[in-house]
Amino acid sequence: MSSSKIYSPAEWEEQAATWLSFPHHKINWAGELGEKARKFYFDLILKITKFQPVKVLVPANFSLPESIEKKLNSQPYKTEFLKIPTNDIWIRDYGPFFVKEKGMTKIVKTEFNAWGTKFPPWDKDNAVPAKIAKKLKTPVTSLPFIFEGGAIEFNSDGLAITTLPCVYGENRNLQKDYIKIRRMLKKALGFRDILALPNGLHGDHTDGHIDNVARFVRNNRVVMAMDENPKSENAVILHEAYFCLKTWLTKHYGNNFKIDLLPLPPQKQYGKEILPASYMNFIFVNNGLIYPKYYPRTDKIAQEYFEKVFPDRKIIGINAKDIIKEGGSLHCLTKHQSA
Repeated sequence: MSSSKIYSPAEWEEQAATWLSFPHHKINWAGELGEKARKFYFDLILKITKFQPVKVLVPANFSLPESIEKKLNSQPYKTEFLKIPTNDIWIRDYGPFFVKEKGMTKIVKTEFNAWGTKFPPWDKDNAVPAKIAKKLKTPVTSLPFIFEGGAIEFNSDGLAITTLPCVYGENRNLQKDYIKIRRMLKKALGFRDILALPNGLHGDHTDGHIDNVARFVRNNRVVMAMDENPKSENAVILHEAYFCLKTWLTKHYGNNFKIDLLPLPPQKQYGKEILPASYMNFIFVNNGLIYPKYYPRTDKIAQEYFEKVFPDRKIIGINAKDIIKEGGSLHCLTKHQSA
């Protein structure tokens, strides 16, 4: 645990709930894609509520299908639907950071502008942390710069990883403010050090979120995506990330650390966009772990890896082939609230 009085619990620690934002936008989620997305959401909620409560942000006109309501009511844990307006589903990025200070839960908010103003509007999403804080009667610390939840990964020892393009760049923050932003993140979230990798995955329109590249599975153990295809743009990005991580972890843990590698699933193209599919986009739940499935051969490798590293957790895969078409996956569309 960090020596700071402010503490960001690691995601594998006990959680109070998983937060989601329901897909409702009439244009983004129309037709067959919308039907598949809503089915995916209900399937995911049913999986999570076997382990812990779920809180879902919904529009004012939301109504729950009776068949789904019956299934949810039969689950071990409760699903709560909160009428808080949103623009899009990616609550990992615009939702609150839940931190602990002297045993109390508090909320930290950064500014959200849809990954450098790429996908307007975002005004409702940017207002979500304050509205959640009001519901929970929790104080808020607001940080005056652009930064997303999917851009930071951390352990329970005060160490965090991000990527440089998610800190500064076009329609984000100025490069000259990098040191100041880093210092403010450390203070507000209770980190003692932050590593900024040079890049995220090729084709990731978030500018390269860390939750597609590398994740902590223990304080001194990281799993990261790897691509051994010499013709792939991700091969250079990920090999460079590996050596940066190795040097940084050596600084903090000497020789007592481990970096595990999981292959990227085949990177598909959807229209003109590359879909940044990665097994790093998994989520922790109490006594379980849920990972996205994309391609049978690499899915099997991911399942075996998670079972080996987490023998005491139930490991569940969920088909994410449709939701990745919108550019994100499980970790992107969920937000964990620590217990």
